Amino acid sequence: MVRKSSDSLRATLAENIKTFRKEIGFSQEELAEQCGLHRTYIGSVERHERNVTLSTLEVLSETLGITVPELLTNRENQSDNSHKEGSNVSATKNEICELVDALHRLTPTQQQIVNATVLGFGIPRKFWRASDSDIVTETVLGNLGDRLLSHHAGSRQALSKDRFEFALEAAFNDSGIPAFLVKSRTNRGHDITIAGTPVSLKTEAAANIKEDLIHISKWMELGKGEWKLPLLRDMFLEHMRSYERIFTLRCLDADPAHVRYELVEIPKALMLEASTCQLEVREDSRQNPKPGYGYVRDVAGQLKYALYFDGGTERKLQIKNLRKDLCKVHATWAFGLATS
Repeated sequence: MVRKSSDSLRATLAENIKTFRKEIGFSQEELAEQCGLHRTYIGSVERHERNVTLSTLEVLSETLGITVPELLTNRENQSDNSHKEGSNVSATKNEICELVDALHRLTPTQQQIVNATVLGFGIPRKFWRASDSDIVTETVLGNLGDRLLSHHAGSRQALSKDRFEFALEAAFNDSGIPAFLVKSRTNRGHDITIAGTPVSLKTEAAANIKEDLIHISKWMELGKGEWKLPLLRDMFLEHMRSYERIFTLRCLDADPAHVRYELVEIPKALMLEASTCQLEVREDSRQNPKPGYGYVRDVAGQLKYALYFDGGTERKLQIKNLRKDLCKVHATWAFGLATS
């Protein structure tokens, strides 16, 4: 579809929703509640920031007491050109027809997949962002949430790292924030650039995930070089020179009835404290080379987190028992039948 047509569609829909909503005396929050939508949804539609599915159009039109064609018709053009009926078909109607025709061309199985996705967008959800987040705007919150909903419409598995990277890139770009993935051996650890800032992305979705402690099972590969803990620690510190910020998407619950994610920023300054960590080789281990720890503690001696130099087949660095209270939760997404 032509981008100009899509922009015109969003503008027409936004204006009509606002007009009809005010005519019946609803606030944005009241309309969203009556439609079973998130409280910020109507606002984002009226600001031209969000597309609307067919099923949501039907719910909106029913709640507003009008038909879908009325909701999608440019009222100015309709008034000015009423004598030219049939000469100027609205872009909205054309796009709806194109979509319906495309659905008819799908196989029954493909139609079931589309239907599951549409139904997925209608389940109860709670999206939240920290008011002081400089990375997750309201639009990014909704855009990434929609992609999480779409993923779980056809999967019980948590979003993998590669899918998270693509979803985050799309969510930022669709929100007007430039972002592009970087896949280069010369930029180890730098996964994505967001508004000019190099960022490293991690994920966590273990079955036994802990609410208040973060575990990164693979921060970086340690390679086949010399296995000495001071050298490995310095490799970690060097690794962090290629990015400025670190985010991890944590899937705290992936039960089909209740899915919950959170986006947490791990402060780079906190990770750089590893330069003075207490190194300890696990002499009792049967691994060859022997694994080791690098403990980072606060002034009271309490553990902040630990580096774990895994000497197994992959030879990788893990981060264990990282206290979430030392990090920043930028946003959470919860959805499913059990979401209250």
